[in-house]
Amino acid sequence: MAVLVRIPTPLRNLTRGQDEVTVQGSTVGEVIESLEREYRGIRERLFGEDGNLKRFVNIYLNGEDIRFLDHLQTEVKDGDEVSILPAIAGGVPVKKRFWLTFPQKLIKEPVIYRVGHMFQVVTNIRTASISDEIGLVGLEMEGEPEEIERAVAYLKSLEVRVEPIELDVVE
Repeated sequence: MAVLVRIPTPLRNLTRGQDEVTVQGSTVGEVIESLEREYRGIRERLFGEDGNLKRFVNIYLNGEDIRFLDHLQTEVKDGDEVSILPAIAGGVPVKKRFWLTFPQKLIKEPVIYRVGHMFQVVTNIRTASISDEIGLVGLEMEGEPEEIERAVAYLKSLEVRVEPIELDVVE
């Protein structure tokens, strides 16, 4: 199966600068092995010496965390998308606000709930307008900048349009 893999910035030096690559595989594990064959060094950046996925590496299949599926044994289909998102700790907590525009297919999905549970961010819906065709949400996220970036990358992987709200806010 041909699978699109989204490569995070820290690993792009291994993929010759490419942010997306296509590889073969019938499970997420096989996709990772195909990545390693084509782009040597990726596996050691994703897996520890014990052979398990590193604690702070997150892999998503079509926007779903593989930890909630069948982990590396999760089956993939032709055209699926795998996103690799490394967690980076050590920043200072901040608050950032975004306009999120949800496509129709996601309006009834608990996307913001998932963001609050999958990432170390606190979500606060500041305003929202939802119809049958589109959802517009003003969302505040609080957490370390790197964790907020991971949450935003996840939203974008779901095809949610994410735009920062630049405000001088007095709290």
